[in-house]
Amino acid sequence: MDSTSTVPQPKLQPDSGGAVLLLIRHGRSADVVPGSPESLDPPLHDEGVAQAAKLAARLATKRIDAIYASHLARAVQTARPLAEPRHLTIESIEDLEEVRLGDWAAGEFRRRAMVADPEWLAWRRTRRWDGIPGAEGDLVFRTRVTNAMEEIARRHADQTTAVVVHGGVINAYIAQVMEIPHSLWLTVENTSITMVQVGDGEHHVVVAGDCHHLYDPVLAT
Repeated sequence: MDSTSTVPQPKLQPDSGGAVLLLIRHGRSADVVPGSPESLDPPLHDEGVAQAAKLAARLATKRIDAIYASHLARAVQTARPLAEPRHLTIESIEDLEEVRLGDWAAGEFRRRAMVADPEWLAWRRTRRWDGIPGAEGDLVFRTRVTNAMEEIARRHADQTTAVVVHGGVINAYIAQVMEIPHSLWLTVENTSITMVQVGDGEHHVVVAGDCHHLYDPVLAT
């Protein structure tokens, strides 16, 4: 081909091969009373159950070779409609759980967000998990989540794996592999899909926060 030959625009699509991770946030979790036993591990809200069903319907024809979830009820319950028709076992991994919030655990984080607590607002502006009393902190969180995700990708090279986790987990993993300094940077809707291709030491984010089975986020007002 010489300098006078026409050249088509290259297609911007992921390369074939490598591990494909479908990172899925759990459905809406149940309302809780802060400090109650239920606040430690709330199940899905009825709306979350409906969201999980819509997710499963959307992905009904998608090849999924393995399914993982955090050990928390809302993640496992969201994964179940994906696993059952495929006769797949959900493998729970504790290191995929949401950030460990220390003094703001057991619904206290929710309460502070709801009332626009000044300490919560000041923390939110940092866009990192540091600064919450007793919490594990940003680097520890990002490291444990990334190690768990990379192990899944190694186990399932050249396969597609659904990983049902939490909004903070998805944010932290993508931030780590894409070298984004802030761990809170992406809006992750309940049951949204973030698709990542992993291979040869590279990570390609194909889709981030896709929730079209619920609504069109561009047209939503």
